[in-house]
Amino acid sequence: MGTSRALSITWGVPVDFRLLGEIEVRSAGRPLDVGTPQQQLVLAALLVDARRPVPIEALVDRVWGHDPPANPRPVLYAHLSRIRALLRRLDGGTPARIERRHAGYVLDVDPERIDLHRFRRLVADRQHDDETRAATLAEALDLWRGEPLAGLAGAWAAQVRAGWHQRRLDAAVQWAQASFRLGRATAVVSAVPDLAAEYPLAEPLEHVLIQALHASGRTAEALHRYDVVRRRLAEELGADPGRDLQTLYRTVLTPPPPPRRPTAPVPAAAPPAPADPPPSGTPPSGTPHRRTLLAVLAATLLPAATAWARLLRPDTCDRPTASVSHAQQLFATAEAFDRQERPRDARAAVMDAACLWQDLIALDPDRNAPPLAPAALRALARAGLDFTVPRSTLLTWLGNPTRTPYPAISQVILLHGWRFTAPVALDAVVRNYEHTPETASPRTAADVRTDTLKAAVLDHARTRHGTRPTDFDQLLRP
Repeated sequence: MGTSRALSITWGVPVDFRLLGEIEVRSAGRPLDVGTPQQQLVLAALLVDARRPVPIEALVDRVWGHDPPANPRPVLYAHLSRIRALLRRLDGGTPARIERRHAGYVLDVDPERIDLHRFRRLVADRQHDDETRAATLAEALDLWRGEPLAGLAGAWAAQVRAGWHQRRLDAAVQWAQASFRLGRATAVVSAVPDLAAEYPLAEPLEHVLIQALHASGRTAEALHRYDVVRRRLAEELGADPGRDLQTLYRTVLTPPPPPRRPTAPVPAAAPPAPADPPPSGTPPSGTPHRRTLLAVLAATLLPAATAWARLLRPDTCDRPTASVSHAQQLFATAEAFDRQERPRDARAAVMDAACLWQDLIALDPDRNAPPLAPAALRALARAGLDFTVPRSTLLTWLGNPTRTPYPAISQVILLHGWRFTAPVALDAVVRNYEHTPETASPRTAADVRTDTLKAAVLDHARTRHGTRPTDFDQLLRP
């Protein structure tokens, strides 16, 4: 778990039977030989239903499934005989024994000696405050040593594993929520990522992790975590994050209100006192304050704009709620990430900026395209595009989306996050695209045929660089 051992609770009764991992039977702390995998399955089938009768037919089904031996009962009786001998070797505590009853076989053993049942009891015990609850759940989660019934095959073992993984996930979420409420965000941030890697589509676990990251002052990581989760859900399930996770994301994006300053009576104006001359080397008045303001803007507005834009971009970009200033800030954030040699963050930011650029042009092309053209041109240059026409001409073309194909094709390049290993001339690519048979000149990103655009880039690369790349991906930076 990664949780503090100070949170653990000692329950007195030792765990002698372990199913949450490879099957183990321990006597006075020493492991005993549990026999063949089939014998382990028989033992597990009885331990899972400790103190409850398991019919012979159920035992056969749990061990052999749909492919039992011709005469399974003698084989089963042999396994039971060896398990009885194993149980007689246990030292101390209440004896564990197998009994034959009318309804089937019963393994009579204290459930507290079985890790799976102790886990169940600890998780079900909710009659405590958060402090005790977090400690109880930490104790339960510490019982896990790996995959339940590890190494055992069959449909029944797989079903048991799936059910207990879900219980573990629920317990982990409850522990993280209780710990977060106790103000232990650092413990959550330390423990949860490993669990989240095991359960990559568990939104409740990601929810509390993003909360903890934000509370720990790691807001940029919290925003990045949401973006990773959103992309993963889209790729794996074709779905967006749930309402709770989206609401949390918007909360993280919203900066806290500035502290209210107490109002004080305004003193009567007094004659100004003669100012002392500044000491030698002192910067002009107000310079430190201006620098502080710029630092605050850089630290808060630009990352917030980046994350705000990502919220708009799950599948479509047609949400006319952005502003030109948001898109400009987002392009500037991408530039800052490039200067900091953070290519992945820069790529994500520029993809979001392109999405907003597309929205704004759809909303009002004449007003919104010209002021965004310079930032878009710089982003294209950082992506490996260069130009054989004057910059002023390119700015004119990028500022006229209703008359030229340059904005639409540029948006698609940036929306895909492509970055080229060798310079690619944008005007040559546009020319190749438009000269493709049966291809119309695009005016929106939706009109651009990606395969045709890739072919236009490949054809230009072969002509310009004298190479023979056969795959578009060969032109991209890793």
